[in-house]
Amino acid sequence: MIKKLLGLSMLVISILSFSQEKLMPKVDERIEIVSLVFRLAGADEYTQDDNKKYVADINTYFDRHKNSEIVEFIQKNRNKGLGYDAVISMALHLSFENGKFSLIKEKENSLDKRWEQVDIRQFVSLLNRFYKQSGFQKFFKDHSEDYKKAEKEYENSILSDFNQGWFSKFYGKDADEEYKIILGYGNGDTNYGIKTHPEKQNTTVNAVIGVSNFDKEGNARFEKSKYQPLLIHEFNHSFVNYILELNGNRSKLENSAQKLYRLIENELKDQAYGDWETMINESIVRAVVIRYMIDNHYSQKDIETEVSAQEKRKFLWIKELVNLLATYESNRKQYPTLESFYPEIIAFYNEIAPKMQMFIPKVLSVFPEIRDKNDVDSSIKEITINFDQEMTGNGSSFSMGSLGKEHFPLKKI
Repeated sequence: MIKKLLGLSMLVISILSFSQEKLMPKVDERIEIVSLVFRLAGADEYTQDDNKKYVADINTYFDRHKNSEIVEFIQKNRNKGLGYDAVISMALHLSFENGKFSLIKEKENSLDKRWEQVDIRQFVSLLNRFYKQSGFQKFFKDHSEDYKKAEKEYENSILSDFNQGWFSKFYGKDADEEYKIILGYGNGDTNYGIKTHPEKQNTTVNAVIGVSNFDKEGNARFEKSKYQPLLIHEFNHSFVNYILELNGNRSKLENSAQKLYRLIENELKDQAYGDWETMINESIVRAVVIRYMIDNHYSQKDIETEVSAQEKRKFLWIKELVNLLATYESNRKQYPTLESFYPEIIAFYNEIAPKMQMFIPKVLSVFPEIRDKNDVDSSIKEITINFDQEMTGNGSSFSMGSLGKEHFPLKKI
């Protein structure tokens, strides 16, 4: 009996550890300098200008360094896949001590694989040279008050009612990891969840939140309905992704998941989701975000908005998956952890894969019939497209096609 009580006590302590860990947002010098050099190299995903005041300061401080060695290095190696989360992965695999960057030592190498094709040591050496030559330390220090205001605003707007304890309760376990929130002050609206495994330390889950909303004075603003689901999303990944690799789950899902992925491959690749494994993990994570919103009494409008947003991103089965996870939540004796429920998730995908084609709208007719014609009347003012089902959402888009803008007749979409 004593042994059982001791084991139960240790389990309770483990489950409570995440809920008791105080989350504090920080702007990280490593993120800011690495994203900056990719901005100078012209990487589209790091050249957003939501923060006009900050971008203007970047231009003032660093325009003269656009031809620096590290910028040339990035431009030379950019075609090896160095972009998006690979950039942030590098930043978080650096330590910064005594004014010098160096690669961290890890128990398990988790640096993004895209860096395997690149001379990493040369990158770090050039980054250190840029840090000194460009005066980045002064730039970072000069903006310290802006960073502090953003950190405080995020804490007040997003963390004041963030239910940390929900994660351990929902998943039936604690991830046994350290959690950090990093504000990507110059990253625009891109967000990343990056793990690191430093030696002699706990694995760290870093939720890197892009900052994209600012008032007229250049102060960061965080809308709860947008930024809290982002935080929930990034933390969910550490509880979800690893399960795909357990108990042969990957092979059990592969056939049905590949069928699903092929149906929406182009749309998912546009979101940088390049394989079916990512699709599966992303869809579960997004469904769990909605479960969090339901459990924590978000308004029905906010919940419906989130569901609609995921459907627009082509996670067309999101409602059904959310309902499936409700079954998990209401049967915790049978399913104490999400791991134990995963066979039901596999069965879900095996069942919907053959049916998913019917959820994808198809064009029945176009009037006037202009498809594949080279002699279309230029006086046509209206084109009617009939689909086989009612269209959801409130957005639409048209592609210019392979001939480009000069052959695209629509002036406004």
